[in-house]
Amino acid sequence: MKKIVLLISVSILSLISCGKEEIEVYDTPFVHINFNNVSMVNVNSNRRDITSYYIYLSSKPLQKDMLLDYSIIVGEGLQEGVDFKILTTEFPLVFPSGIYRRPIQIQWLDNQLDPSKDNTLTIKLNSNNLNIHVGFPGEAANQSELIIKKINS
Repeated sequence: MKKIVLLISVSILSLISCGKEEIEVYDTPFVHINFNNVSMVNVNSNRRDITSYYIYLSSKPLQKDMLLDYSIIVGEGLQEGVDFKILTTEFPLVFPSGIYRRPIQIQWLDNQLDPSKDNTLTIKLNSNNLNIHVGFPGEAANQSELIIKKINS
């Protein structure tokens, strides 16, 4: 008897807890960049390593390759060959059908900085051949760029 009462109680509770609200599925494909789920990251000036900054494609399988145009914007406080080297030479960055993550690789070089200058390097996603939304869907287009700030250590 206790088992039947328990079973009926659980059934009633499960029926009551089920809401009629439906979860809206957002089905817009988009491409975005982030590093450890942030859009801005600091890098110490004494680093001597290679870091991969990944660009992600969120979509159903594509019928053809996506060609992504991007920019690398260097603040006046940084200098390529002195503070960093861009190792990724592919432009546009190609996302073959079935590939959903591609890196931009940067080699960081040990160099002290002038803290009064703009010591940022920005990877900015611009456009693509398939008109896939750049950044998260919405007006803000969050994660359409990654700002990397080199700081003295």
